[in-house]
Amino acid sequence: MVKAGGGEMTPQTMMITGVAVSVVIQLLLRYTRRPSHEGLILFLILIFLSAAGWVVGFAIGGWKGMGYSALAMMVLIASMAGLVTSFIWSLLVKE
Repeated sequence: MVKAGGGEMTPQTMMITGVAVSVVIQLLLRYTRRPSHEGLILFLILIFLSAAGWVVGFAIGGWKGMGYSALAMMVLIASMAGLVTSFIWSLLVKE
């Protein structure tokens, strides 16, 4: 029997991770006085990389490819949550 909360990668965990990373990045960008849209660009790049990883996972096939696809989907969820958080942050906090 597998207990919940044992460090599994769930979509909720990845969303929380994406939001936390986004807030940290936005705070760092604000502290270094860099434009906040750089955080948006970072998360857009991560979304495209995870989509590419998803396609590569399908190309590999089998259990190994399924593992790559699952990892790419978790990164996609985290980066989309980070993108939304960064976008909301840049709307709320004016420079």
